[in-house]
Amino acid sequence: MSKKVLKQLSELQLGDMVEVSWLDASRGRLETVEELREAGAAGAEIDLPVTSYGVYIGSFGKRAQHIVLVASQWLFAQGYGQIDCTIIPVGTVENIRVLLPKLMEAENVQVCQQAFIHGRARRLMRRITLFGDER
Repeated sequence: MSKKVLKQLSELQLGDMVEVSWLDASRGRLETVEELREAGAAGAEIDLPVTSYGVYIGSFGKRAQHIVLVASQWLFAQGYGQIDCTIIPVGTVENIRVLLPKLMEAENVQVCQQAFIHGRARRLMRRITLFGDER
């Protein structure tokens, strides 16, 4: 990982709306190296450039760090909803750009973090209730 990306990551603030350029290792379907060469892919590269947008809620991981972005957030009922996250291995990141600092409020970031970590979270009257694995 480049020093530039490490610096960019260290400067991110929770709740920032960001654009992350990174390399995925998937073309959306199974392809053999031979099929890629026949299709004209130089050197049968599997690096697939991706640009993801979302609200930064932190970096997580035990063995490898991953950037977690909230791409969508649904509110089904008062204080109850669901999030859709994009999870990006830090080692694949080429560039991070802050589009809008502190777009998401700290309280909402905390709710999204808990929903990501524990599976479900509910905010009611400023308290966070977690649902899921009780371990």
